[in-house]
Amino acid sequence: MSQNVPHKVPDEHGRRAPLGARFHQLLGAVGLGNLGDGIAVVALPWYATTLTDDALLVALVGAATRLPWLFLALVAGVVGDRTDRRRLMVRAGAAKAVLLVLLTAVVVLGVGSIPLLVLIALLVGTCEVFFDNTAQSMVPSVVSRPQLERANGLLQVVERVLNKFLGAPLAGALLAVSTAWAFGAQAALVLLAVVCLVGMRGDFRPAAEDTPGESADRRSSVGAMLREGLVWLWRHPVLRPLALVSGASNLAAAMNGAVLVLFAQEVLGVGAQGYGLLMTVTAFGAVTGALVVPSLTGRIHPSSAMVVVLTVLGATALAVGLLRSVPVFVVCYFLTGFVSTWWNITLISLIQRLTPDRLRSRIFSAHRTVSWGLLSVGMGLGGALVSVSEGPLGREWALAAPFVTAGLIGLALALVARLVLGPALVDRALSDAEARGEPGSGSRQD
Repeated sequence: MSQNVPHKVPDEHGRRAPLGARFHQLLGAVGLGNLGDGIAVVALPWYATTLTDDALLVALVGAATRLPWLFLALVAGVVGDRTDRRRLMVRAGAAKAVLLVLLTAVVVLGVGSIPLLVLIALLVGTCEVFFDNTAQSMVPSVVSRPQLERANGLLQVVERVLNKFLGAPLAGALLAVSTAWAFGAQAALVLLAVVCLVGMRGDFRPAAEDTPGESADRRSSVGAMLREGLVWLWRHPVLRPLALVSGASNLAAAMNGAVLVLFAQEVLGVGAQGYGLLMTVTAFGAVTGALVVPSLTGRIHPSSAMVVVLTVLGATALAVGLLRSVPVFVVCYFLTGFVSTWWNITLISLIQRLTPDRLRSRIFSAHRTVSWGLLSVGMGLGGALVSVSEGPLGREWALAAPFVTAGLIGLALALVARLVLGPALVDRALSDAEARGEPGSGSRQD
């Protein structure tokens, strides 16, 4: 643990100054969108189980929402660095709302099928790529540099409370009435998020190209911008290993998520409302983490935090898979929520601090192409692992196998992070970025 991290300690102004109206409008849009996503996390796989009991097909539906991160995140990053980011979020949100209205109609008419559900999930996931990637790129434009951890912490609180704490039980209640109600409610929430964004004032175009020697037409070339972002990330001594470790960790977590609804139904023995309530456990831990973690800034080095997080994620996944009981699940998923939020705040703040504004959308998208794109791969692997192991192990152990595998991966990643993301390396990169004045430069206040 390092005590010498002055670049991570907000000043008095950063701790006490209001975050501003524009940040709260962005916060409202992200919150409403996440409440809708919290409903979908429960409703989408639940609806899939009404169409099939094949674990691989159920996992495929979940993977479809994340697959666009693997193929379109880089494009979203280039677009986000070429246009007004607020307008991009408005367009993505409006398109997502239309798709959700269509999904509601499919349910009402009773014409649903796994192929159609996968197609709609892919399109919804595409909209989320543009919306979510751009939202985090906008944060340094609406708050000052010392406020980044506080702003990211609030975003994490809102995201977790609305996505898991409220979204999951609300989904259970809506599903008890009708699946159509669940998807219709999500569509309405996304439309409200768009309204929040439309009301924001200001110019949210990225900072002008400022690299000496850049050709005048570089910014107009999509290919050149794409290459620049990828090369910049790949050459960065901290962001490259961070993206790879994050991707492997997400792959492991997605293996669990792919079969979680079946694990809850068949191993833990819960129904729709019980499943929704179990999902709120993660939210309790996440909200606790979002409230506590900003106060740890300057006390626990980000490098040490990442090792702790990966160790806890590995240990809790192992415990759930091996012990397979509701009390163990509750304790482990509370801890999972806490450390996942800790990881997110640490990671997002590092990217925002280390990346110039002109590159920020591309770096977030490049990072997520690896880290979030592998979520779909992990979901597919989780479903395939259940299908392959069900014969020799039996149904219960087959559903537990993804948790055990993910636990082992998490513990291995903790060791890797300790070796490749040491405190000295992270401190040096942060100091270099601060000396260049890159993170948060040109941020605009209300």
